[in-house]
Amino acid sequence: MMLRLAALAAAALLAGCAGPAAPSSPPAAAVEMPLRWKVLLMAADDAEPVFDNGVDSLRRSLVSFGVAPADIAVLKADAPQPDAVATKANFDRAMAGLAGPAGTGCFVYLTSHGVEDRGLYAAAENAVIPPDYLAQTLDGACAGRPTVLVTSGCYSGIYTATPALTTPDRIVLTAARADRPSFGCGTGDRYTYYDQCFLDSLKRGAAWTAIAADISGCVARREKAKGFQPSQPQSAFGRNVAGLTAF
Repeated sequence: MMLRLAALAAAALLAGCAGPAAPSSPPAAAVEMPLRWKVLLMAADDAEPVFDNGVDSLRRSLVSFGVAPADIAVLKADAPQPDAVATKANFDRAMAGLAGPAGTGCFVYLTSHGVEDRGLYAAAENAVIPPDYLAQTLDGACAGRPTVLVTSGCYSGIYTATPALTTPDRIVLTAARADRPSFGCGTGDRYTYYDQCFLDSLKRGAAWTAIAADISGCVARREKAKGFQPSQPQSAFGRNVAGLTAF
């Protein structure tokens, strides 16, 4: 379950968005490109508009790639419709909606502030999204099917560092190392640095490995230009999806 968070430290918000040869690995199983993608996009905080902006632009990109609008669920902390607010109940329902037959891929993109050692912040219920809970919900809906999970926020490397999330059929991309903040939540920013670089790097038919490398390079350049400590985006590629391409 989402853990209740009594208070979110102001510093977490202000820091950013914060011998012998080894046996060879078994060959990766062949994975066919999904014929259909089911998608959940969530802007879990509304302290700044950057999170909503990222989700809105990503939805438009996915539709342009041919993802059916009916297959894209969007949750926001400030959604006017009760069933679209980024609450645990709505998140659980949207995650369950990712279930589908063989040939269906899952894509989940979560963007928010992050809380060190806990996970991304969900403002609507003053809660966090723990890695084990996220793994449980993904396993329930998408187990055995190609899945791409993106967690964008400070300290989001906690998700790639969680074995329960890094399964053979799953790609996990995060905006920062588990002990590093990410950036781009200022009043003059349209998107967070990671969300902007993700949008710029996402190309239909491109390998996810190449997309992840492009994002990391883009983020590093922007941070260096501002003199920020590198956030060091992380990635984990399951052996069965290492060659998966985007949409």
